[in-house]
Amino acid sequence: MKEINVLILTVTAGYGHISVSNALKDYLEKREIDSKEINVEIFDILGDVNPLINKVFTEYYLKAIKYIPNVYSFLYKKEAEKALENPRKFKRSSKKLKQKIQEEEITVTDIFNKVIIKKKLMSILKKQKPNFIICTHPFIGELLELTEIYEYVKSEEGLNACILTVVTDYVVHPSWLNDASDFFIFASDRLKYFLNEVKPELLEKDENDNVKAKFFGIPIKDSFNNTYDKIKLRKNHVFLKENHDFLADDYALGDKFTYLIMGGGYGIGNIKDYVKLLLEHENNSSINLHSSSRHNELSNILVVCGNNQELYDEILNLKKEKDNNNQIMVLGFVKNIDEIMKMSDVIITKPGGISITEAMACRLPIVIREYLPGQEERNTEFLLNNNLGIYTAEDSSFLAYLSQLKHDEDYRNQIIDNQKKIYKINYSYDKNEEENHDVDNNQRINTNSSLYKIYKLMENECRKRRSNELYKH
Repeated sequence: MKEINVLILTVTAGYGHISVSNALKDYLEKREIDSKEINVEIFDILGDVNPLINKVFTEYYLKAIKYIPNVYSFLYKKEAEKALENPRKFKRSSKKLKQKIQEEEITVTDIFNKVIIKKKLMSILKKQKPNFIICTHPFIGELLELTEIYEYVKSEEGLNACILTVVTDYVVHPSWLNDASDFFIFASDRLKYFLNEVKPELLEKDENDNVKAKFFGIPIKDSFNNTYDKIKLRKNHVFLKENHDFLADDYALGDKFTYLIMGGGYGIGNIKDYVKLLLEHENNSSINLHSSSRHNELSNILVVCGNNQELYDEILNLKKEKDNNNQIMVLGFVKNIDEIMKMSDVIITKPGGISITEAMACRLPIVIREYLPGQEERNTEFLLNNNLGIYTAEDSSFLAYLSQLKHDEDYRNQIIDNQKKIYKINYSYDKNEEENHDVDNNQRINTNSSLYKIYKLMENECRKRRSNELYKH
């Protein structure tokens, strides 16, 4: 076999799952295992099977969390409670879909999995013949538990593939804990206490002497791990007028304190209100709270709107009407979000698992004003209970905390120190990387990054499976 084949299964419900998939693909394809290249394919369970279904699913998800958040939250919590009352044990049922219908055991998921997706997924599996399957969405685990798929993926007569599930939130929710996966990648080792309450067997060694739970962290783009000088980066960065037609002149960040406001790829939240509040507060404040001139001057306000064109237009109009001191820089969907974060001092965002991880990698104190029901609610709990940021529901406290983060460097550094304990960076030289890939002596690798640890786990699994005929040939 000339290549190690990796199939990443994902769902385009939110940009986070796709972001993790792309980060894994970019990182793994630059590496080798036993002198074999790693070939990575990403398969969108919904989008690649039926774009219409994907569109309906995505629109339903967005409308549900916007218009009926309490219902969505109730269903999310109910699923967790139900799973705890009746823990799912993997049993390869011999019942056919027709029999389940007759016995009134059929569910919407059964129809969706067995009728719509199973055939297409089997076709992809037989074509790609992956040695590794990586799941970045909870829906996929249940799909892999289907008898026919499981038997083909796990048997030596089939693929004998290793399955990894990457949990993309700071939660342990039963929907992620399928019985088909060989390993689970969790966001933080502090989640092991929660896992012990939900599915403790994942913390124990199995018959192959493996511990399935791995607390590697959420994989994010490797560029977030690069060292940088925030002040130098900000001083050297200029948003050029020629690339942003609403600018009268080039927009230079300089050495000013910088707020970053964003709402994920969809630009979700009352972002316009937050920008307006912050802009008015800064311009109306006459109190000298800090001796440093840098902290007393007006701040930069970077606003990333994602693919929300309506929000982009609203912020642009706000800038034209209210931004007399040219504080606001409005951006759409950006590919260099790592650079934008590294130039900022504080981030105001929704608490998606990937956004939180990226912010911690850039040592950005996190301010949450609102969160989506379900997973983001649980992410906010994790963030607050570990002192990684701030949540505030009131305008006055929102502005007070933003001022404190700007003027009180000790307070800001306390949060950053806590983030360092969760998102660890340990730059070192990897001898195997240097021997196999001619790594430049000046290039350092974050051996604490989730990407690196997942790669090492896969490398170890390959070497343990050398006797497998598929791997040999």
